[in-house]
Amino acid sequence: MRLDQVMLGETEVERINRVIRNYERYEGRQYFDTEYAKPNGLEYDPTTLTVNFDRLLIDTMAAWEFEMAPKYDVEPDVIDDPIDMVTEGYAPSTEQDTENRRAAAKEQLINWVHGENRTHEKLLEAAKDRKIAGTVWAKLLYDKRTGKLRLFFRPDTEVIAIYNPEDPDQLEEAHFVAYLDLNSTRLWKQSYYLEWNEDDGHYECFIEEAVYGIEEDAEKKRTVVRVIDDRVPKTSMRLDFIPVVEIPNERLAGMQRGYSEIEKFADITDEINRKLSDYSDAIRFEMFAITLLTNVDDDRGLSVAPGAMWNLQGAGGLLEGERPDAKKLESNFKFKDATEAYIDRLYANLHKIAEVPTVNTAEMNVGGINDMAVKLLFSAIISKTQRSWIIWRSRLQQLNEYILRYMKARVDDPRFSYDRDMVRKVDGNYTNTVHFRLPLPEDQVALITQLTTEMASDLESIKGALARRGVENPEAKLMEIIAERKLLRSQTDPYRDVSDADPTAE
Repeated sequence: MRLDQVMLGETEVERINRVIRNYERYEGRQYFDTEYAKPNGLEYDPTTLTVNFDRLLIDTMAAWEFEMAPKYDVEPDVIDDPIDMVTEGYAPSTEQDTENRRAAAKEQLINWVHGENRTHEKLLEAAKDRKIAGTVWAKLLYDKRTGKLRLFFRPDTEVIAIYNPEDPDQLEEAHFVAYLDLNSTRLWKQSYYLEWNEDDGHYECFIEEAVYGIEEDAEKKRTVVRVIDDRVPKTSMRLDFIPVVEIPNERLAGMQRGYSEIEKFADITDEINRKLSDYSDAIRFEMFAITLLTNVDDDRGLSVAPGAMWNLQGAGGLLEGERPDAKKLESNFKFKDATEAYIDRLYANLHKIAEVPTVNTAEMNVGGINDMAVKLLFSAIISKTQRSWIIWRSRLQQLNEYILRYMKARVDDPRFSYDRDMVRKVDGNYTNTVHFRLPLPEDQVALITQLTTEMASDLESIKGALARRGVENPEAKLMEIIAERKLLRSQTDPYRDVSDADPTAE
């Protein structure tokens, strides 16, 4: 008996095996590697062609989601009167200035952690895992050696999660498991537990880590699991949350895991591979004619080459009028159009189910394609991407909240590497915003016009417009714009102090 069957249970093992099968399909080990058996009676080896559409579609979906890096910002609460804030000459009050600095500190800390952990690169990887398995997990860890927060994304094959039966959004336990040997006899497990402390009236997170081994008890005739290395006994993390975020794919209410994209179109990709393999064999037999020899003693010495001459020897016992003869039997494949039409329909259904359109602009009889036309061409995958962003946005915002709360819990650590003053400014409001962008050639004129109209109508801030425009650091760019405006205003002010306008003036 395997160690995982003893520790994890048959249900979890079955789920993990199903997810592993999806990863194998992504790696190209599909129908012919697992289920195909050569039919009896065939005197040739049939073609087993595997075109890895699974990887192509998964990579395309992930690229649409995170080819462009997301932006993280924190908007300050509005404390002053909004009418006064748009009045010329407005100066923020002490309370508003404090709130602005607090929001700027939160935003800087969040982006600091994401920058150190190369989150954009990891998001592109995690998006593939989420589509393959149906769920991917984000885990935060404080490194006591460096004093920094580490961010990891882990596949669903390594995670066992237990939720509150009354509150399916409340994660009560999260177990990360991995084998340490090829024989599957040593299992590493790191466990997080969220328990309610009745005395203090708050939740408390505990961590436990150990390596387990499996042994056969000959006397009791059963399998026994023992702790080989008790690395971290159950210890309080001084957190009121589990630093783990589940990121599911699209799912139904009540489901704990999301649907795998590969399972949606696996049957179609297998059928395409089968038909392409059969088509390959049909073409091979159609290309090479069969040589038919009649009334010939044997075929020794009959060469196959351009300009070759054969001396056919008649077989013994020929009847009167019979002569040795050689013919070529040309194949007449009559199902070419039907086969190609069938495969084309499979392709169309595959892309329809995956919501990844196939667009060939060279075949379009139009003079040009503007921004709106491009969006219409890719409307299916744009809709799919935006639906995925609904989940990603809420989970990344939760992750950003955990980053700030984790920092507040570790701010007094001697090796804490972040700005302690900035962390101490963080209050109990962890609201943050995540901006996404599609990897489309934007119509820049139309985008600028839209943003200008929204800012003039007070529907968008300058900083928000900069983030949507794709500016790398909207906070710094906003400060640059404000500084330039002040400089221009001072230059055009007829009552300005010359010494203020020109620092070199006497």
